[in-house]
Amino acid sequence: MICKQWLQMGLVLVCSILWSCTALIGDDCETSRQCPSGSFCDTTMPGGYCTHTPCRPGECPDEAVCVEFDNGQTFCMLTCDQDDDCRDDYTCITSVGPWPFCSVE
Repeated sequence: MICKQWLQMGLVLVCSILWSCTALIGDDCETSRQCPSGSFCDTTMPGGYCTHTPCRPGECPDEAVCVEFDNGQTFCMLTCDQDDDCRDDYTCITSVGPWPFCSVE
């Protein structure tokens, strides 16, 4: 009986952890299902990159900024202050637009 109670408590803990951990813009991914609702997995980026396109300034989640690239396309990108704020293999880009964001160079 005690083992059953421990198992039930363990399952509740695991389920609550899984449901409370949601993906964010800039997270790694393999499919769009791993990304926040309304966004997709850009598999052209190393390790995949959860993003949203098109966007306009102020439309991205709090942790992201809308970036317009040279080709005119806009994407929600994870904001940063320094390279350490970004995933491995990504850097804090400060040379494109007014707000720094995590991407590859």
